Amino acid sequence: MRDGEHTFVPTPFSYGPWGPNAVHGGPPAGLLAYAILEHVADPEMQLTRLTVDLTRSVPQKPLTTTVETIRQGRRLVSVLARLLADGQEVSRASALLLRRSDAVVGEDVYPPPPGPEGYEVTQGVSRRTGLTVATQERQQGPAHYGFHTTVESRWLTGPEDPAPKLWVRIPMPFIEGEETHPAVQAAALSDFGNAVASHVGSARHIRGLSYINADITMVMHRDPVGEWLCLHADHRDEFAGVGLVESIWYDTGGRFARVVESRLANPRG
Repeated sequence: MRDGEHTFVPTPFSYGPWGPNAVHGGPPAGLLAYAILEHVADPEMQLTRLTVDLTRSVPQKPLTTTVETIRQGRRLVSVLARLLADGQEVSRASALLLRRSDAVVGEDVYPPPPGPEGYEVTQGVSRRTGLTVATQERQQGPAHYGFHTTVESRWLTGPEDPAPKLWVRIPMPFIEGEETHPAVQAAALSDFGNAVASHVGSARHIRGLSYINADITMVMHRDPVGEWLCLHADHRDEFAGVGLVESIWYDTGGRFARVVESRLANPRG
């Protein structure tokens, strides 16, 4: 929710599972993308690369954005955005924007998975179908619902599939009262690659562990189209408690982005 020109107040829909006063990693990524696009204010500039450093827990209090231009060219813009709480930086993002043109390029298209139509809607990104916010609150307590249970998903793969795929969407405006820019929705949802990656391959060895990602890097060659975006958790590597996750993102027209996240393993309390 906007509170002034560059200040935003998190709502309960943005909360995360990591603590009673913390915001989920997705909304800060979306908010930084929003601030960057508002700062550049040129619809012909494609947000091509967004790297978000989740350096601190983002609190459930008013957040202020600042954006500065690092390099301004005719066809390239580089910017740095910061997210502040009580004057302290809690997240930052660097971004590269490139100007679209009518240049003739290759027309190879990676076809999307089957569309979201006909699949059961799940509340959140759990693989358990039919799960609602009320059900999760009864099972886990009110501190464990927020952005990760607000989004809606439609799973294309079953619990034993080693390459999980699901369609996911934010069922409300990202900023209250405003239309959500496609790149902002993609940035906010990009954080879910970390959660879904726990299903990649054989997950037996990660029981008893949870994972928190320290960054998100999203590379897009175009903005997605439509409210449902498809997440394919493509790859996961880990060594000595440090890991990386790769996910491919589609809309109904084909692939539009790849996301890489760095993460740390945590023993469950």
